[in-house]
Amino acid sequence: MVNIYRDNNSANAFLLLVYGLLLKLPYLLHPHIPVAEPSDGLLFAVLIEFLNKAATVFPVIYPLLAFLLLFTQSLTLNRLMNEQKLMYTSHYLVAMAYLLITSLIPEWNYLSSALIINTVMVWSWPRMVSLYNNPNAKTLLFNIGVGFGICSFFYLPSLFLLFLLIAAILVFRPFSLAEWVVALLGIITPYYFLFAYLFFTDQFNIGSLIPKFAWKFPQLRFNYLFWIRATFIVIPLFIGMYFIQANTGRMLIQVRKSWALMTFYLIISVIIPFFSTTSSYTYWIMTAVPLAAFHAAAYLYPRRSTVPNYIHWLMIIFIVAVFFL
Repeated sequence: MVNIYRDNNSANAFLLLVYGLLLKLPYLLHPHIPVAEPSDGLLFAVLIEFLNKAATVFPVIYPLLAFLLLFTQSLTLNRLMNEQKLMYTSHYLVAMAYLLITSLIPEWNYLSSALIINTVMVWSWPRMVSLYNNPNAKTLLFNIGVGFGICSFFYLPSLFLLFLLIAAILVFRPFSLAEWVVALLGIITPYYFLFAYLFFTDQFNIGSLIPKFAWKFPQLRFNYLFWIRATFIVIPLFIGMYFIQANTGRMLIQVRKSWALMTFYLIISVIIPFFSTTSSYTYWIMTAVPLAAFHAAAYLYPRRSTVPNYIHWLMIIFIVAVFFL
């Protein structure tokens, strides 16, 4: 299976659709009804309220939307990483890894604010790494800032992703005060339009607009399922990091900087869920984007595909077994 997705064959997109449907089938058959958490933003609460009307007669709309988001995110991330030439050849392993990783944890297959944010991050990522020697950097920075501002309307702690934008500017751009100001304007632009709309419609209440969030250590259950999932996430991650580090000498400067930023992205996305009001694994789905990149390297770089295939099929067996527990 891994060897199939090592090829950059357009037919693999259809195979990924079948692959994803089989992995996500239990969630489509048994719909989960999402609820807006206190730390979720205004737009997500409005979206859930809107979808609830249709869900009364068509509850599968929630897992269907979640699957469409996951599938489009996987293909888009895969295409963009191939275009950025972050690895030595083009392939479909990033998309495969993304669908596989998100199948390990049930909450990552539910419609959530963090899942929606991943769409924005997949869109933002290539724009951040293309800041290197880009003559239209101000336009890119403004658009990225707008995207990050909109993210906070779905999940307020995602504002910490601004550290990722700051890191991208520091890594890829020489200092320019004008560029920093443009990025800041992009971030506050969505708030400007929201506040203007609420003010002119007499709905402005700053207290009700700010979701609740505070530092909170999740109440994780360290049972055997937790450790198995952690093993399947961490081992390919470390293998991928090893091969990326081993091949940095062959990479262009921009590619090396892109991988450094991807590592920082992983660190930030691990920290953000600690500022949620819920103890579930839901918001850690934001780690799936950088994890998929490193997992793909673990599947691609080994000369023999024996170990990658073992890892892949063991993960598949575990995912299927959990469905029947």
